[in-house]
Amino acid sequence: MEMIGKSVSASLVEMDEIVQPSDINLHGSIFGGHLMSLVDKAAGIAAYRHSGKNVVTLSVDRLVFENPAPIGTVLSIKASVNRAFRTSMEVGVRVTGWLRGSDEEILICPAYLTFVAVGDDMRPVPVRPVLPETPDQVRRYEAAGIRREARLALARQLTGITA
Repeated sequence: MEMIGKSVSASLVEMDEIVQPSDINLHGSIFGGHLMSLVDKAAGIAAYRHSGKNVVTLSVDRLVFENPAPIGTVLSIKASVNRAFRTSMEVGVRVTGWLRGSDEEILICPAYLTFVAVGDDMRPVPVRPVLPETPDQVRRYEAAGIRREARLALARQLTGITA
């Protein structure tokens, strides 16, 4: 039975957060781990919205801390499913921020996360395909396939090598 696809926009998550004093490191900006938690949360919700299944984080790729976010920065976190494979989904996340006293939005952190949909027994279950609708969504869909191939190739190369 073929599953009916779902649009990218159906998985879109938009969250806002403000950087509080309890969220900062010794340098006065958001802890990387706290930001990673926000990214994972938004991405997990997007994966759940797309699949309608429980999801678990499989991997995080290209999470880059582009700019610091000091106390008072208003973060805007956007996430959506870029592409679905058999049981996994790549979710793209973009975190931007408005610094106190500035009207200019800056890039804080982009990231790509892979989630696997699981059943009640915690075993992977199939997910519906993604239906990209805009040129940007098509570009992200195609790039997700390239990143997946790169991840799989790296995993094959590292098989048998221990850290």
